Amino acid sequence: MRRLAIILFLTLSTIGNSYSQLNTNRILTIGQNALYFEDYVLSIQYFNQVIRVKPHLAEPYFLRAVAKINLEDYQGSEEDCSLALERNPFMINAYECRGIARINQKKYAEAIEDFNKGLGFEPSNRRLLLYKGISYLQEEKYEEAIAELTAAIEKHSKYVDAYLNRGQALLANKDTAASLADFEKAISLDKYRSESYAARGIVRYTKEEYQSALEDYNEAIRMKPDRAGYYINRGLIRYHLNDLKGSLSDYDNVIQLDPNNVMAYYNRGLLRNEIGDKNRALEDFDQVIDFDPNDYIALYNRALIEIDLGECNRAIADINKVLKEYPDFYPLYYSRAEAKEKKGDKKGAQLDFNQAMLMERDRRNNAQKTDDKKEKKTREKSDKSIKKFNRLVIADKEEEERRIAFKSETRGKVQNINFHIDIEPLFHLSYYIKDNEMKKTNYFVQEIAEINAKHKLPQKIMIGNHDSQLGKEEIEKHFNAIEYKTKNSGEQGDFLLYLSRALDFEMIQDYQSAIEDYGQAISLNPDSWIAYFNRANIRHKKMEYESSLQDEIRTPKEEEESLIGTQLEYGLMLSDYDQVTTLAPKLPFGWYNKGNLLAEQKDYRNAMANYTKAIELDKDFAEAYFNRGLTHILIGESRLGIIDLSKAGELGIYSAYNIIKRYNKE
Repeated sequence: MRRLAIILFLTLSTIGNSYSQLNTNRILTIGQNALYFEDYVLSIQYFNQVIRVKPHLAEPYFLRAVAKINLEDYQGSEEDCSLALERNPFMINAYECRGIARINQKKYAEAIEDFNKGLGFEPSNRRLLLYKGISYLQEEKYEEAIAELTAAIEKHSKYVDAYLNRGQALLANKDTAASLADFEKAISLDKYRSESYAARGIVRYTKEEYQSALEDYNEAIRMKPDRAGYYINRGLIRYHLNDLKGSLSDYDNVIQLDPNNVMAYYNRGLLRNEIGDKNRALEDFDQVIDFDPNDYIALYNRALIEIDLGECNRAIADINKVLKEYPDFYPLYYSRAEAKEKKGDKKGAQLDFNQAMLMERDRRNNAQKTDDKKEKKTREKSDKSIKKFNRLVIADKEEEERRIAFKSETRGKVQNINFHIDIEPLFHLSYYIKDNEMKKTNYFVQEIAEINAKHKLPQKIMIGNHDSQLGKEEIEKHFNAIEYKTKNSGEQGDFLLYLSRALDFEMIQDYQSAIEDYGQAISLNPDSWIAYFNRANIRHKKMEYESSLQDEIRTPKEEEESLIGTQLEYGLMLSDYDQVTTLAPKLPFGWYNKGNLLAEQKDYRNAMANYTKAIELDKDFAEAYFNRGLTHILIGESRLGIIDLSKAGELGIYSAYNIIKRYNKE
């Protein structure tokens, strides 16, 4: 199952009175902005304000439920959906959201009831059909899951998620051939979904087709190199292929991506011990036991390594603890005898050895006939049989990720490209630029340095195209700053005050207020490119959000009005960027941002000209190479596109290599 990215849920304290008196429709819109851009903590604060003023409205409860489900507050989400449905029992999205919240709480029957209610209003809703099938799959009612997902496929024959989940149900139901066929179909429908290759790789792994399974996981990892679970599974496959070095490398990758992944430490410890790297194997088992002091299988493995390293007292202490849980497992007595012998306790060693021999003889006498099947090299995580102490751990089928996301299917994708690639976004000014150790992120710009040197802003501003997530304290700080600056703006008429407050509004996703303040800043200092630059960026964010709200099916008149509105917005943004490139012709980010807008309008030649100008000004501008490469590909110039993408990869945008691989195959 796909995993949902997690942000810890925080509640915010109250904010200043004047800001909270804004029109509730506007506050709801700002909250939706924050929700769309995945700032769930902030969005909840806005929805709380609307609920306090207008508790009879259904929409803010529903939107707050969506934010909570993304924060894994499933019970809170369920309660908010119920409150929304009390106010509007025809809200299909609320049934969907509540059903998902219930799946994540293992309330499968209630979830199915919700999906059925939604389907009563909209029988062909593909997500409701999918989630109903997933409910049965999570409940391990595989026949019912297969039937529901088949119904979804009959209505929506190209629905990749339905094939992937039916394939999972078929595999769990021991129908390997049909499962494989579904995963093959998913790949044929969308060959750029990493989940499809990973799913097919699992089937091939269960069939012991390890080389084919390895190829699938190589492909999945090329597409999603940040998925720890993919490396876990590839490590197991490589182990079966006797590639211990490759397997160890995969577990290193898992731990780098997820330092708390106990399974990776355990398996790496076993492999390190197998190749004789005992000191580092001991460190890995120390980590496992730090996470769970009662992991008896890890304790036994650690004891065996401690005996080899001569740490006999530690080994005996570990074995004693395991014996309390598994008193009938005779190898423990042999191991303790060895430890006692090494430390000079010959009498104790002899007693343990004799005890082990007696237990082993009794076991042989009482043992039933076993078949000659080849012993497996792995055990499931939940299998606590001490007899399997030396097997690598694999994830349990029933412990596969259960969390289901409620989110948009359309956000953040390049328009008119027939596969999923995220274009590198616009550059902007912010207090919270996210560092990326793989590529340059700290850009020096003289005008920004001069503003920071005046110490009139609350903190330094930086330029970049990816922001860090704000926490409770940062959000509250910006609300308070808006209150303070609002009281002083009329008196001072200060360019930096308006610029600073615009940045505050931007941080809390109030785009309209930010645009107005950037306008005031421009009127006070029309020769500064900075306010033009960020005003254009905010207009783009606002337009992107508003576009996401439009219905997929519109009348010709609505389509025409929407097109005119979009063209006007692009005109305003391009006008601002023209001011930037006029006032700061040596600033590469103005040319780059203008290139992005032109590419979105399908003016690819002029877009590339702007990217080229940005690259002339900064030879190491990775994002400009990346986006120019994609633009080349869009107009059929794949060779030139691959050259640019190669340079982008060299400069730190590693997803470029995945795209190069695709086009080298085609």
